[in-house]
Amino acid sequence: MNELDIIHYAARAANLETRRYHEAIHVRPRHDATAPWRPFNPLKRDSDSQKLAAAARVDVSHHDEYVAAMAGVGAMRIFTHKDIDVDKLPDLDCAERRRATRRAIAECAALIGRDFGPLWWRKSPLLRRDA
Repeated sequence: MNELDIIHYAARAANLETRRYHEAIHVRPRHDATAPWRPFNPLKRDSDSQKLAAAARVDVSHHDEYVAAMAGVGAMRIFTHKDIDVDKLPDLDCAERRRATRRAIAECAALIGRDFGPLWWRKSPLLRRDA
């Protein structure tokens, strides 16, 4: 998947309506046709990433050298904090940790959006109570 596919499928897992342009994805809530379209990029913006994690039910755990994101039935992504060496490059603003977190959340949600679609927790055969 390329980055636009990742963003599109992640928005789908969060139950957002998407409009795809050449270089960007715009979203709005699926249940509100009068809501304005807004740019959406959880790979670049922390706020979009946090909203995506909450909406798509992605669990994130931070460790010393990596971030793990898990959601649903078998979607898991792990990204390391690259180039973090306190002696050479102090990561004072946690840029690499935030980048790894955004990437893990977006790719994990994209797997769910691709395989199960919107509101995956209602349709997943492993999580349904009547199954």
